[in-house]
Amino acid sequence: MIVRAEWPGYVMDVLVRVGEEVEEDQALMLLEGTDSSHTPFYVNSPEAGKVKEILVEEGDFAEEDDDLMAIGEYEGD
Repeated sequence: MIVRAEWPGYVMDVLVRVGEEVEEDQALMLLEGTDSSHTPFYVNSPEAGKVKEILVEEGDFAEEDDDLMAIGEYEGD
């Protein structure tokens, strides 16, 4: 599954690493919005899984619908 930006913003912090297992609705990144008050917002995981790839880094700008991260299924346990 690809996690996409719901709104445009600057990546302020990536909260997970490749290989990390995440839960549904867990915060993955913090972005700063482009509105006049630069409101920060979290990008949450749409489902539980394992972080496969992080496609942006701190300081990058993400447009609405840009790919941010790839999450795959858990690999055993």
